Amino acid sequence: MSRLTVITDRALERALDLASSAGDGLKHAGGSLRHLGPQATDWIKTGAALGAVKTGSKVAAKVVRRNPAVTIAAAAVGVGLLGYALYRKQQKKKLASGGVVDGQAQRISARNRRTSTVVDEHSDIGSDA
Repeated sequence: MSRLTVITDRALERALDLASSAGDGLKHAGGSLRHLGPQATDWIKTGAALGAVKTGSKVAAKVVRRNPAVTIAAAAVGVGLLGYALYRKQQKKKLASGGVVDGQAQRISARNRRTSTVVDEHSDIGSDA
């Protein structure tokens, strides 16, 4: 696990803990905040999550500036994973719609067309009429 992941995981966990405790405090508060209880806790949780995202983006920007090769490699892996996911989705869609038939192939021998000619009596091609 990289240092960046540990830092962001800890920061996100701490932010969610703070949001949860603030939400519990608002739920138990009386009087004027009682009618705003659920909405206020949602706003606090949203604010904490936005703060964690902002901090994480700053750390990620520093890592990108310091290690551009790692960033390009991670982007390539991400594109590959997206491509594989799309491929799997298309395969499942084909199987669901019946586009793939499971069966046995059988070879059919070719006919010699020179030995068996079909004569069309109604055709004027090749006649001397």
